[in-house]
Amino acid sequence: MESSLVDQAVLGQFVDALIGEKYPNQPNAVSDGARKDAIRALDYQILKAILGSLTKEQGGELSQLLKKEDSDEATFENFFKSHNIDLENVIKSVMTKFRDDFLKGGQNA
Repeated sequence: MESSLVDQAVLGQFVDALIGEKYPNQPNAVSDGARKDAIRALDYQILKAILGSLTKEQGGELSQLLKKEDSDEATFENFFKSHNIDLENVIKSVMTKFRDDFLKGGQNA
């Protein structure tokens, strides 16, 4: 099962914009496979940053929420808010770093 905190279409739009910025006027500069790899890498980095901000106890609590069939989006939002984890800020930070790395030819290029 693949897990994603940010809609794949949104990640795709972000990566497409980066590709357009890095390779202007070169519509085929990046293969579809490389594009998908970049989207996966970004998604993984976001998930890693969010989960990495949890303590071991919070990780266990989140794991229990994931096991509950009746947990909805609001349940998870409340979980992160109650632990003072600003998902929007974490995602923004990861995307900014990803952008910088991608445009400079770093590991995400």
